[in-house]
Amino acid sequence: MDVEALIRAALREAGYGPDAIGSALPRIMRILQAEDMRIEVGRSLSRKEREYVRLQLELGLGVPEIVAALQR
Repeated sequence: MDVEALIRAALREAGYGPDAIGSALPRIMRILQAEDMRIEVGRSLSRKEREYVRLQLELGLGVPEIVAALQR
């Protein structure tokens, strides 16, 4: 089971309806991806870097692509 399916199932078990899950899940996934970024880079990101990461995630880029861009 992938992370998104696991979170979706946990929210359903917690009593959240489809509308609440649908609106919360994308934000939760972005938060987890941002944490993956911090771990991959090995340090806390600056405010400017966090904004860059947020925009890149919204555009659909993956964590490895964004890490590569940050390390250039």
